Amino acid sequence: MTEPEADRKPLSAWQLLKPDWRARPVSWKAIIGVVVFLGIAMAAFVAAGGVNVFADRPDGRLKYHLLHFVFNRSEASRSVDVIPPGDLASPGRVHLGAQHFDMVCRNCHGRPGFGQSVTALSISPRPQYLPDVLGQFTDSELYLIVEHGVKYSAMPSWPTDVRGDEVWSMVAFLRQLPKMDAKTYGDMTALPEKPATAPTGSAGDTSLRPANPGRNSYPFVEFQYAAPASGFSDPTIHDNPTATCARCHGADGSGAVTGGEAPNLTIQDAGYLRASLEAYTRGARKSGFMQNIAAQLSAAQIAALSDYYAGLPVQTVASPQPDPALAKRGQAIATQGIRERAIPACAYCHESAGSKISGAPHIAGQSATFLRRQLGALRDGGRGSSNWWNPMPAVAHNLGDNDIAAVAAYYSGLKPAKSGGQAAPAPQAVLPVTNSQSDMAAAKQIFETTCNKCHANGGRGDLEGGYPDLTLQTAPYVAQTLYSFRTRARPNEKMEEVIDNLSFEQMTSLADYVDSLKPEPALAKPDADAAARGAAIATKGAPERGVPACLSCHGPQGTAALPLVPRLQGQSAFYLRRRLEGFVRPFHARPDDVDLSAVNPMPVIASQLTEQERADLAAYFAAAAPLEKAAAPLEKAAAQP
Repeated sequence: MTEPEADRKPLSAWQLLKPDWRARPVSWKAIIGVVVFLGIAMAAFVAAGGVNVFADRPDGRLKYHLLHFVFNRSEASRSVDVIPPGDLASPGRVHLGAQHFDMVCRNCHGRPGFGQSVTALSISPRPQYLPDVLGQFTDSELYLIVEHGVKYSAMPSWPTDVRGDEVWSMVAFLRQLPKMDAKTYGDMTALPEKPATAPTGSAGDTSLRPANPGRNSYPFVEFQYAAPASGFSDPTIHDNPTATCARCHGADGSGAVTGGEAPNLTIQDAGYLRASLEAYTRGARKSGFMQNIAAQLSAAQIAALSDYYAGLPVQTVASPQPDPALAKRGQAIATQGIRERAIPACAYCHESAGSKISGAPHIAGQSATFLRRQLGALRDGGRGSSNWWNPMPAVAHNLGDNDIAAVAAYYSGLKPAKSGGQAAPAPQAVLPVTNSQSDMAAAKQIFETTCNKCHANGGRGDLEGGYPDLTLQTAPYVAQTLYSFRTRARPNEKMEEVIDNLSFEQMTSLADYVDSLKPEPALAKPDADAAARGAAIATKGAPERGVPACLSCHGPQGTAALPLVPRLQGQSAFYLRRRLEGFVRPFHARPDDVDLSAVNPMPVIASQLTEQERADLAAYFAAAAPLEKAAAPLEKAAAQP
C-alpha cells in the first residue's frame, strides 16, 4: 500500500540524482542545489586545467557549425537597421579601404593571387579567406563585422567606434575584393617611389610617449599604450614614412589618388599637421586609418613629415563642378552663418586671422568629399579635435545634410589660402550691416526702452556689476550672443523673455547700435593688488594646467582676429568674477548664468583656476582700459564704394 500523496516528503539534492526521482515531488531547493553542485564541479574542472585552450586543437564539425551559427545570427539580427550609403561603390572609397586592408587585414585574410599566411592558418578559429566568402554577407553585415569585430576570435574591432564613414570605405573595398585578380589588387596597393627630398628614418628618436587607441581596458598592466608602436605588415613606415602616407594622400600630398577621400595636406601649415598627428596618437582625434599610422611614428618623424607636407607645392584636387545654387548657399553660410540656428559664419575662423586663435585648419581648396565626411563626423560627435578647443561639434550639430554639402561645395571651389586665395570676406564684414538711419533709430529705441532697464547707465551696467557693460562689445559678438539667446544655444531666462519679442533683423540692428556706443572704463574701481596678481595669468597663462594666456584670445589682436571673442577690458570685476565662477559650477546650479555650450572653451579653462586666481583675473580686466572699436556700422557702410 502506497503512502498518501500529501504525506510524501520532497527529495533532497542527493536523492534527486537517484533513478527513482520521478516517484516523488521535487522541491526548488533541490533544483538549486543541483545547479550549484554542477557549477562547482565545472569550476573545479576548469581550475584543474581540464579545458584545453591550445589553438592546435582543431574544432570538431559540431562546434564549428555551432560557432558560425551563433556568429551569423548575431550579425544578421543586428544589421536590419544599418543602411549603406549611396556612394558605397565610389572609386575613392574603394581605394581608401584597399590601403588599410593591405597594411592590416591581408596578414590574416589573404589577398587575390596568394594563399594565406601559415601563421594566420594556425589561429583558432581560423580567419577566412575573404575573396571566397564575402558573398555570404550583406553590406550591412560586413559593416557590423568591421566596426565591432568578433569576440573570442582574432577579428579586431575598428580602432575607433565613432567613425562609421571610414568603416563604410572599408566595406566598399571588401565588396569589390572578390572581383579583383592579383594584378588589379597589386596596382591599387603598390607603394609609390620615395621622393628624393622626403624625410626618412626615426632620427634616432626611440623615446616613448603616451598613446590612447581608445580601447584601453582592464588590466592596464598587461598592455603597452605607448608610441611609437609596432605596426602590422608595413615596415616601410619606419624607414620610408612618406611611402606609407602616399598610399592615401598620393606622392604629391593632394589626396587625389583616393578621389579626395583623404585630405589635401599641401594646403595646411606645419603646426596644424603636427598637432593632428599628435592628436591621433593620443586618441584625441579619431580615425581608424590615422590612429594606427600615427602611433607608429616617432616624435621626430611627426615633426619632419609635418614640415615636409607643409613645404610641398600647393595642390588642388579636381572635383565635379558643384551646382551653382548649392555653392551659393554654401557661400552664404560661410560668410554670414545661419542666424536662425545661431550658427556663426565659417569665415570667422577659417582662412582668416581667426584661425590663429581657434587653431582652425585651412579648408579653401580642400576636397568636397573630405569636407563632407569630416563635417558629418563632427556633427555626430565622432571626429575629435587636433587642438585644445574645438567648437565644431556644436556648430556642425545644427547643420543639415544640404548645409554640409553646400559648405563643402563652396570651399572646395576656392583657391587655397596658402597660394594667395581668400575664402571669405574679413571677419568684420561677415555680418549684415545696418544700412539705414531708420534701422539705427529703431534699434536705439529698443536699447533705451528695453535693454537699459537692466544694463543701466546707457548700457554700461549697474554699479554692483550684476549686468555687463554692453558698450565694450562690437557688432559680431553682440549679434551672435543675441542669436544664441534666441535659439537657446546659450540659456538665460531673463534674456529669453526679451529676445523672443525681437526679429532677427532687429537683433542685427541692435548689435550694430551697440557697436556705435563709445566704450568707457569700469564704473567701479577694482582692487589694485588683485589686478596686479591677475596680470601673470592674463599675460602668461598656466601652461602646466592647460590654461592659455587670457590675452591670447581676449587681447587686442585676438578680438580683432576673432570678433566672436568678448572684450573684457573695462568690464565690471564683480560681473567677470561671477561669470568665471559660473563656468565652474554645475550647469543646473545657475541656468541663467552659465553657458556650457561646446562652442565655449571657458568651462574647461575656468575649472583649472583657483578661486583666488579667478578673482584676480576679474580685477585685472576691470582695471584695464577698454579696447578701441573700428568705425561705427553706418560710417563703415558710408565708406564703402
